[in-house]
Amino acid sequence: MSIKLTAIATLIILILGSAGLTLRGGIWNLTESPGTEAAAEIINNSPDDLSDQFARSTSAPDVVESATIALLPPAQNISTPTPLLLPETASTSTPVINPTPTSTPTSSPTATRLPSATATSTPTPAPSPTATSLPATPTPAPTVTPQAGIKYVVIISVDGMRPDALAQADTPHLDKLIAQGAYSDHAQTISLSETLPAHASMLSGMLAEKHGILWGVPYIGWPGMNGPTLFNVAHDAGLSTAMVFGKEKMNYLVLPNSVDKLFGINSGDTEIKNQAVTIIQAGLPNVLFVHLPDTDRVGHMFGWMSANQLQSVTFADSMIGEIVTALENGGYMPNTLLIVTADHGGHGKSNGDDSPEDRTIPWLAVGPGIPAGVTLTGNINIYDTAPTVLYALNLPIPEVWDGLPILEIFQ
Repeated sequence: MSIKLTAIATLIILILGSAGLTLRGGIWNLTESPGTEAAAEIINNSPDDLSDQFARSTSAPDVVESATIALLPPAQNISTPTPLLLPETASTSTPVINPTPTSTPTSSPTATRLPSATATSTPTPAPSPTATSLPATPTPAPTVTPQAGIKYVVIISVDGMRPDALAQADTPHLDKLIAQGAYSDHAQTISLSETLPAHASMLSGMLAEKHGILWGVPYIGWPGMNGPTLFNVAHDAGLSTAMVFGKEKMNYLVLPNSVDKLFGINSGDTEIKNQAVTIIQAGLPNVLFVHLPDTDRVGHMFGWMSANQLQSVTFADSMIGEIVTALENGGYMPNTLLIVTADHGGHGKSNGDDSPEDRTIPWLAVGPGIPAGVTLTGNINIYDTAPTVLYALNLPIPEVWDGLPILEIFQ
């Protein structure tokens, strides 16, 4: 009997031993056979340690050591992840903007003569530097009175010309005009002293906050400027108008039903002068605007007040001389108010800030009723140019304008 019991016990021990159990001190324990240690650790550890334990498990000897295997806890596997919402400014998608076909006058590689130019008059917000502040209580415009003999107005803007550059450069034609008329070397452009905003103020009589041109470079969907400009008022009164400019982006300053003849492509002083002379010879319009771009370009290339830029001022002076000659040959000068000015100055190789170098511009007027050799002492702003033109032509000055006619030139 005892022999049978011993045999049965031995058999049980052998069976349990094959299952990985050993008898120690009367207690059956798991034998530490290959694979069981790692399995026990996976059971006892938290889900956060799963990936480590899986990587160290000897039950998967064929796994490449460099492979990274991550196991998520069951709760994470079955839950729906919350989508990450990015701010709109971080979006990598590019919005598609479809500008109104009529909002931008069509440019051409050749000279163009358009019966009228079209631009959208409703502004949209655009990124911009700080705009010029509006005066709290603008002075009312004086009653318009006729200026004897003035039938035509020609405005010549030398882009980027500082008054001290005019003083230092060789400018025989401008020197002669200064001796014949009224001149200021301390006129001021707007604080947003860049080509588009400043010319918008020059031609509209308004500060940047009103005309809406708050940036120097157009972008897709640029709406153009708010009106009216002096060209709108003159055109509505039945007068003829023309614009010639050498920076294509200035087409954004042209409003509907305002300009009869237009030349507006990227070109240099010589081409602009040629176009202006052609228009004069064909019959001077009542209002002609001429923009000479090269002085600004040379300033950006070589620096304001550099020898190269002073030479460009001399060249602009020669272009002005040819325009004046065309006016004289056509017999227009006795009835023409000629204004020569600039949109801004500059310093170093840049412009656009509120510094005196950038904001101070020359302002010259020659014509009937204007005494010769007058040095203007009053404050003159670039947005006073348009009201002065309308005053000289006996046209009403829009109440929305901020500028006032420069009456000092007629005294």
